[in-house]
Amino acid sequence: MTQPALVVENLAKSYQDGDGRLNILKGANLSLRAGESVAVVGKSGSGKSTFLNLVGLLDRPDSGEIWVGGVPASQLSERWRTAFRGVEIGFVFQNYHLLADFTVLENVMLGAAVGRGGGFGRANQAAAMEWLERVGLADRARRNPARLSGGEQQRAAIARALAARPRLLLCDEPTGNLDAATGEEVSGWLWRVARESGMALLVVTHEPALAARADRTVILSDGVLAAA
Repeated sequence: MTQPALVVENLAKSYQDGDGRLNILKGANLSLRAGESVAVVGKSGSGKSTFLNLVGLLDRPDSGEIWVGGVPASQLSERWRTAFRGVEIGFVFQNYHLLADFTVLENVMLGAAVGRGGGFGRANQAAAMEWLERVGLADRARRNPARLSGGEQQRAAIARALAARPRLLLCDEPTGNLDAATGEEVSGWLWRVARESGMALLVVTHEPALAARADRTVILSDGVLAAA
């Protein structure tokens, strides 16, 4: 049987809140196969971003375990967590986080360089151009990000996230800064290239239209995940 891209088991996370503790996650469970997409929805403050930060190995849970490609995160040192995250996990955020002093091509090359090494050499340049072609931005490669529209910047950010060919792609409100029509266009690109690449896609969103694209939708409520 093929190893799941992601397994989350009994994930718990709390934070200090005055004299007590605020329990954000109370035993969240999720499994995600390669090529599958899952949308996580829930009320504001329900812990969606906390959950995504944990799955992305940007934070550690109080208890529970996260497996990415069969590797248990709890057994990775901080050094190896950083290296592992760069190779296995891609991120797309609501804010595009493109570097203003780099061209669009250089921003996408950075994704490959961080994840797979090789710096700004020819191999990564060719890979970056391939991804820009796949998201329809090859003719914008030499431009500064400031000269792109919001939708184009988010497509460039998607290309950057995919340039390292991660096993798992995490998206936090990827269309949150876009109007409805542009958001629909960008989400179409996102699902298309992720599906073509066979990556597992986990999207946190409050947008019903975006969640409807996913193979499954789960609701985060009272610290646990349940099928929608």
